[in-house]
Amino acid sequence: MTFRVNAPHVIAETIGGETIIVHLSTGCYFNLGGSAVDIWDGVAAGESSDAITQRLVARYDAGEAEIEAAVNRILEELRSEELIVPGQETDVTTVGGEAATPETRAPFEQPSLSKFTDMQDIILLDPVHEVDARGWPHADPANA
Repeated sequence: MTFRVNAPHVIAETIGGETIIVHLSTGCYFNLGGSAVDIWDGVAAGESSDAITQRLVARYDAGEAEIEAAVNRILEELRSEELIVPGQETDVTTVGGEAATPETRAPFEQPSLSKFTDMQDIILLDPVHEVDARGWPHADPANA
């Protein structure tokens, strides 16, 4: 199955090996840790869940069944939070470089998704994410 980022309702940025996601419609923000960053990158690139799994199997020192279960679990969490939505199947090939050798594969870190609601009111009040092509700030002509 293929998913896509739920844009324009969801924005994300990866900084220092962690991905921060903001759901502009709910005001919640999220932090991805461990291998969830790699999974998110695959979703953003249009990879299917199978392609994401195979890329992680080549990169990490863990069994395919363990990685597949982790990928499916985090994709379901992302979907249930409406951060991703079903996408169209494409011919996107696996992203990334060469497969790691067994000696160079990294230890597998379970993917994690943390949800934060402490700034929900502020995020929902922020008019910046509701701009048109002119940018911000511009008075609403209906209120002028």
